Amino acid sequence: MAEGKKEKKSSSSSSSNEESVKLFVGQVPKNMTEAELLAMFKDFALVDEVNIIKDKTTRASRGCCFLICPSRQEADKAVNACHNKKTLPGASSPLQVKYADGELERLGVI
Repeated sequence: MAEGKKEKKSSSSSSSNEESVKLFVGQVPKNMTEAELLAMFKDFALVDEVNIIKDKTTRASRGCCFLICPSRQEADKAVNACHNKKTLPGASSPLQVKYADGELERLGVI
C-alpha cells in the first residue's frame, strides 16, 4: 500500500506558484524564424516557446506569433521591453507585444 502512494507523488509543486502566460506579437517580419525570434526575445525575458502564426494554405508566416513565458513577471518584461519600442529589420512598424486575447481573464487580472 505505501509503495503505491510514493509512486503518485511526483511533480505537482512546480505549477503551484506560477502558470505560463501567452503573449501575442505583431509586426514580425515574415522571413523571421521561430529560432530567431526566440533568440531575440531571450535578451529581454525568459521565453519557453515561440509559435509563428502561418497561413493555413500556403504555410507562409502571417507576420505575427505567440510567445509562451513561464510567468507573468517574464511576460511583463517582454511587453515592457518591446511593445512599440523595437522595430525589427524588414518590418514597417514597431513590434506589438501584448497579452493574448483571454489571458488576463484566465489569470484573474480582470
